[in-house]
Amino acid sequence: MSDIPSQNYDRAMHRHVVGGNVDVYDSLRDIYLGRLVNIHSQGLMLVGDVPLEEDRLYELDMHVFGENNSKQVIRVGVDCLWARDADENGKHWTGFTIIDSTPHAAEVINELIQSWEES
Repeated sequence: MSDIPSQNYDRAMHRHVVGGNVDVYDSLRDIYLGRLVNIHSQGLMLVGDVPLEEDRLYELDMHVFGENNSKQVIRVGVDCLWARDADENGKHWTGFTIIDSTPHAAEVINELIQSWEES
């Protein structure tokens, strides 16, 4: 048991659970990585079949489906902070910090977060 108070383990920012399926691709290698699990304005987490490397930069495309099945692609530059095996059937959890995005991408992320909070 640790003597460190539990509040030291709390995240600095609240992560928002994704409402719906958001597929995530590595835009540089043009491969499917997995699905977005949660997100906030400065970071995100995904689960997928492809193991990713910690301390490596990636450019991600998030495919978000809206009303009438319209698709919007949000591109962000990220730094992989951690990667863990999720289970024995090949899934991997990966956490990122967002290091680069256009103002439009940041706006869309914030709009998505708001819409998911309302649902």
